[in-house]
Amino acid sequence: MPPPDTVYVLGADSQQEAGSRLFDSVYREYKSYYHPEDEQKQQPDLSWLFVFVVVVGLSIIAGLIGSVIKDKLGLFRRSNVPVGNKDLVNMEMHYDKWLQDHNPYYASLSHDLRKRFLTRVIQFIHSKEFHFHSLEPDEKVTVLISGAAVQLTFGLKNFLMDYYPVINVIKKEYVLKMDNETYYGHVSHNGIYISWKHFQEGYEDYSDSVNVGLHEMAHALSFDAYLGYEDIHDRNFKIRLQEFTEDGVPVFRALKKITSHVLDEYATTNFDEFWAVSVETFFENPELFKHNLPDLYQEICDALNQDPMLPGKIIDPEIAGIWV
Repeated sequence: MPPPDTVYVLGADSQQEAGSRLFDSVYREYKSYYHPEDEQKQQPDLSWLFVFVVVVGLSIIAGLIGSVIKDKLGLFRRSNVPVGNKDLVNMEMHYDKWLQDHNPYYASLSHDLRKRFLTRVIQFIHSKEFHFHSLEPDEKVTVLISGAAVQLTFGLKNFLMDYYPVINVIKKEYVLKMDNETYYGHVSHNGIYISWKHFQEGYEDYSDSVNVGLHEMAHALSFDAYLGYEDIHDRNFKIRLQEFTEDGVPVFRALKKITSHVLDEYATTNFDEFWAVSVETFFENPELFKHNLPDLYQEICDALNQDPMLPGKIIDPEIAGIWV
């Protein structure tokens, strides 16, 4: 069994078999610091600002469109160094080679879908700060880790996981003081943490259903869906996650009583880990997963709007933001 990996420190009640639900502990943590009544104490009449807000809003939208265009021309938003078309082409060539060499999912895509994937990787990198620990900053590292996030969210419109502006890359496994346990990665309010050593191992063996990159991004995606900015692009995403839960809870309970030949034993730790381990298996061993747990497999297809066994991966182009 791999080292512990939790989205947050779980309360005792969130580890109970009965009534276990995906993201219950996230919601409890959210309630601990969010009090709607505080927002209702003062309700001033803001109708007089309507015209002003409309004008300002249009200006902001225009600025954001310009910002997105600018962002595509550099690696980091914080960089003021202009990038010409030739440099952009060279950058995309490097990214394409790194991803084809190290990400089997990306390598299996058509030329057009790889272009879409690359664009998303660049946008994802622009939206994050990568902090390196006991490891020299490396552009290739940022590309491959961003690729794991884009792979997971390739069927969704909202793919930036805005709740997490920081991704921490640690050279290898590490110990957290809170429990003195060894970790390969974890997700908390402070950011996403990934062991680069184990991230690499996850993609080097793309058949063992163990992939730290996909595992941690699965945690981050669920956290972002509940605690991040409202997903205005895909309002049904949280509903689809709950539908996964409805089919997943009986499987989760059964796994705690028997040995599974599909999902790793670590999936029985709690339902949040069940979700993350299911995602790993979904991408690395889709045929085995679908054959043994067809209903659960379909729920993940529906939730992520993709099927790894399809050549084009994406199921519904409209949900993915692809207009045909």
